[in-house]
Amino acid sequence: MIEIRRTVLWAVVLLNITILFTGGKECTETVEDAYLDAPAVALLQEQRMMPAVAAPKTTVSRGNIGTNAEDLYLLAKIIECEARYEPYDGKVAVGAVVLNRAMSERFPNTIKGVIFQKGQFQPITDGGWDSKEPSEQSYRAAREALKGVRPIGENGQTVGNAQFFIYESLAGSRATKWFKEELNYVTTIGNHDFYCR
Repeated sequence: MIEIRRTVLWAVVLLNITILFTGGKECTETVEDAYLDAPAVALLQEQRMMPAVAAPKTTVSRGNIGTNAEDLYLLAKIIECEARYEPYDGKVAVGAVVLNRAMSERFPNTIKGVIFQKGQFQPITDGGWDSKEPSEQSYRAAREALKGVRPIGENGQTVGNAQFFIYESLAGSRATKWFKEELNYVTTIGNHDFYCR
């Protein structure tokens, strides 16, 4: 029974990834993440989220990405570390960025590899990773991201194939400048701006 569920889950993930990378508009931007010390805002997910339909600019499709218990835990934990005070759709969007990276040839091809790639996520370098455990909401957001859900941002665009996010008011001016000069803006959800190449 577990094997059947796992097979069905993989089929759904692959279908959503196929939809993500074959139809719709091109990705235009991504954003880097930062910590937030403000309370979370509850949003109506049905109105703010929809399945992915954007096609990436970057060459992708390296095959399957893991969805075992460790991968789910790691994805939920990075969501907790990076977006714990963000609205729910912002949490899903952070998970989508990790998955988009895992599917891109520019990044490691596993969730674990993406999360622990040197210099990519602040909680890994500043100790925040070790001090937090994922909440049930972060687990739920990770599952949504694995299903291919891509939240809609303030400009009406989905996160699509964003591979970067930034919390501009917490990021240094150098990082913010790099984002704006080197990447293409996609959308904003909560305090994060999302970008792609």
